[in-house]
Amino acid sequence: AQFSYTIPGQAECSPDSEHVKDFIRDGIIVLPGFASQDEVKEMKGRMQQLIDQWDPEEARGSVFHTYGNDKLNQEYFLGSASTVRFFLEAEAVDKDTGVVKPFNNKASIINKVGHGLHFIDPVFRQYAQSDKVKALVKSLGYKDPVLPQSMYIFKQAKIGGEVTSHQDSTYLFTEPVQTCLGLWLALDEADELNGCLWARKGSHR
Repeated sequence: AQFSYTIPGQAECSPDSEHVKDFIRDGIIVLPGFASQDEVKEMKGRMQQLIDQWDPEEARGSVFHTYGNDKLNQEYFLGSASTVRFFLEAEAVDKDTGVVKPFNNKASIINKVGHGLHFIDPVFRQYAQSDKVKALVKSLGYKDPVLPQSMYIFKQAKIGGEVTSHQDSTYLFTEPVQTCLGLWLALDEADELNGCLWARKGSHR
């Protein structure tokens, strides 16, 4: 079946659109300005509110990194699927005692916040389930997409953990074919110096 969608602020999306062809070939596309400045401001402001309400002691045992999580509280991690939880940077915690080190700013010790933002929090739900996000995903050929998780990732200066090369479909595995699709939104200007996203074109094939 043929389909055609228009993403607000973007060109029409259809099977013949250049961004669809790029996605099929490379496995990645970049859409500058996809989120409006108002949306970005609202999401960043809402996250600051969540941080202000958060007690870091609740996150003890919640250190997260991509190169093994043997010390991660699995119950805390798995429970985040149905709520919103905070995960700490490894360097923010004493490796022997698990106690959070002294800090000046709560936001500076967070690795990420997730994984139910897209349906628990009204601000993030409004963006994640917006018409333009649906239009984008449908333009890429997805007929009945399911949004299983969402996260707000912090790229901390000096103590931020390295994110090694990986494929999300390793963790979000689907059968009979792999259909995992990640939507990465930079809320701040991202470049090679502050933690931009890297991709290996064609590695999805």
